Amino acid sequence: MLRAKSAIFVEAKHRKTTSTLVSFLASAILCTLFTVGCSSIPNTLSSSISAPAPRNVVTSLPDGIVGTSYDSALSNIGGTSRFRFSVTQGELPSGLGLNSQTGQISGTPTQAGRFSFTIAVVSEPARAFREHGYNVTVRPCAKCVTLQITPITPSVAPGGHIQFSAMLTDTGNTAVNWSASSGTISSTGLFTAPTHSASKPVVVKATSVAHQGVQAETSVSITNNTALVIQTARVPPAVSNEPYSAVLTATGGHPPYTWTISSGSLPAGVKLNSTTGTLSGLPTRTGTFAFTVRGSDTKADTAQRTFSLPVSGTQGSCGPPTYNCSRTDLSTVQLPQTPPSVGNLIGANTIVVDPDFHNRIVRITDARTNPNPIFVNRTFVSSSSGSADDNLWNLDSTLFLVMDTGSNGYPFSFNPSTMQASRMYVSNFPSTNGLMVPSSGIWSRVDPTLLYTFSGTSISKYNFSDRTKPPTAEPVFKFTSSTNCLPSQFTSTWSSNGGVSADDKTFGAAFSNSGNQGTGTYAVAYRVGSGCTMLNTQTGQVSGDWGVKGTINIPDRWTIHNVKLSKDGNWLIIVPTNCTAAPCSAGPYYWQIGTTNVTSCGQGGLCSGHWTEGYSHWVNCNNSPMANQVIRSFAVAASARSVGNDLPSGIVGPLDQHQSWNNVDPMDSVPFFSTTWSNRKPFPAAWFNEIIAVAADGSGKTWRFAHTFITGNSQIFSTQYAIGTVSQDGRFFIFSSDWMGHLGSESGTASCTIGTNCRGDVFVVELK
Repeated sequence: MLRAKSAIFVEAKHRKTTSTLVSFLASAILCTLFTVGCSSIPNTLSSSISAPAPRNVVTSLPDGIVGTSYDSALSNIGGTSRFRFSVTQGELPSGLGLNSQTGQISGTPTQAGRFSFTIAVVSEPARAFREHGYNVTVRPCAKCVTLQITPITPSVAPGGHIQFSAMLTDTGNTAVNWSASSGTISSTGLFTAPTHSASKPVVVKATSVAHQGVQAETSVSITNNTALVIQTARVPPAVSNEPYSAVLTATGGHPPYTWTISSGSLPAGVKLNSTTGTLSGLPTRTGTFAFTVRGSDTKADTAQRTFSLPVSGTQGSCGPPTYNCSRTDLSTVQLPQTPPSVGNLIGANTIVVDPDFHNRIVRITDARTNPNPIFVNRTFVSSSSGSADDNLWNLDSTLFLVMDTGSNGYPFSFNPSTMQASRMYVSNFPSTNGLMVPSSGIWSRVDPTLLYTFSGTSISKYNFSDRTKPPTAEPVFKFTSSTNCLPSQFTSTWSSNGGVSADDKTFGAAFSNSGNQGTGTYAVAYRVGSGCTMLNTQTGQVSGDWGVKGTINIPDRWTIHNVKLSKDGNWLIIVPTNCTAAPCSAGPYYWQIGTTNVTSCGQGGLCSGHWTEGYSHWVNCNNSPMANQVIRSFAVAASARSVGNDLPSGIVGPLDQHQSWNNVDPMDSVPFFSTTWSNRKPFPAAWFNEIIAVAADGSGKTWRFAHTFITGNSQIFSTQYAIGTVSQDGRFFIFSSDWMGHLGSESGTASCTIGTNCRGDVFVVELK
């Protein structure tokens, strides 16, 4: 993928012509588009050129309002020449899209703020190129502002405390005023209950400072019968050598409370105030620090909760999000003749350093990871489904999940500092299997102790807060439990795990009751507190417990290959297999869950190849050799922009990749990761069979972290393509590899035949 390097260019592939004619064409077009350079147009050729005649060319665009339809044209182009418009820098306001043929910007803004972007116009056949910068301010929509309070309807003992929080949407001013009908509440939402029991609940209210008419309230029960509970679910991350503060809160029992660290340790420089429950100080070491807090009340009742506090380096150091200690060059780097030794059949927890990229890699599994005779020597993979989108890491990189080729999931604990891993709960079982969970497991993005699993038509969760006692599955939701969702007698013959949103409130999936992958027609989503919503892709009908019901807005009908949920929980990406009612888009489809709105890439939209999803954007590589990496919003799926990476010199196919974006932020601005694959030997350019990250901001920056050490010819899919995923904190990457055939055979012998019986194992690389 090549980006324009100057304001005006003429392609070298054009047929021979005089430099005067080419110069005239470029100047004429730029004059009519942006009134630039008109005085230099030669008059001698004016009679032989049919120049375009755009009218009302604009150099500025009107502002918008959140929730209000927006429609503005860059110019009204006449004449016979063709033009293509594209965003080359920055990004349009969320909810708006650019028509590449007409230059029309339209849609409905969804986010307030000031947006700066540059739009380029390329004319044909002269290929003149011009860019112009625009600024658009999107103002908040007062009537669109919403306010939510959490927690909802809690209980607290007399004199107890509850930390409330308020979430405002569609406004830049998120400040609120708090009030309580009894007791007291601070300006930060810390409620102190009255010291006596009350017959009726206390009303706690939040009012928007900027929009006085926007309010939300909840009721608090004051009772002596509530148990002591530590309410804080997680603590915010810290940055080394920068001031840190976080307050732990509890409810129930008999306050006041006393706070202590019962196990683990805080980062050096951080202390816990035993009276207020405040964590504060100046952390001086990086790493992830696990510790358990005990809260005690005046009756000696206690409650405990385990936390993980990640401490990252200061700006400019190694690690996310800048990765300043990793390579970004485009030099060709061949595999070593023999990979660094990680053992053979046995070698778990062996750490090596990549000889070319200098990052640490640890071997996680080996032939004895499950010594049960049925499973011994089996290959272990980072994903039995072959998906790089699975979220295999918990929130603080202290737990992860690996699979074997029998679709069994194995939970591991992990020390981010020492990079040592251990299978969990093996000693708790009489057999050698240890605890195994469904391989569809996906970790919570809110709580580092929760793992969600999909099995049949049900969602369950495992709580790993006690790492000495194995958890049991707890039900979350069953898609046949609602009359507006899957039929009660539904028999699932195939399902696709779509994942969970960043707030753990929305879950996505797809099902078939008539065959295997490719026959599904039910795309479903469960939202906590609301229930199920479902799209039948065969009939085009949306039903459910909440949201809009009816026929989708496009005529396409199709069967489902798989689905994935956007991180914001608003879109379900549906990859089609067969079109059952033409015309159909090339896919995938993006269903705005709870509505009848479905968008798609449209025909010829550069939507093929492998992909990954963020909060509100979708990234894909339009086929080998990674030459067309683009990003688009789900709301305006037909409009895409290049992520801008310059290809290494000499790059040729095949060169495939599988992307992962589990470290994504709400702005979709951090790099996305991928492992690359090729069976070419020697490598003709950089990036071949490597772990890389690509900037999502269009800067073109690509980081290189390690070789995958794959042969590229494994008989096991995940091992052949080095399928892997990045951790949620962006510090580690877990992947599958046959380590160039040096891990022994699946029959238990030390040697193997590549592509026939060589084992594979799971590895973790540290991202610096």
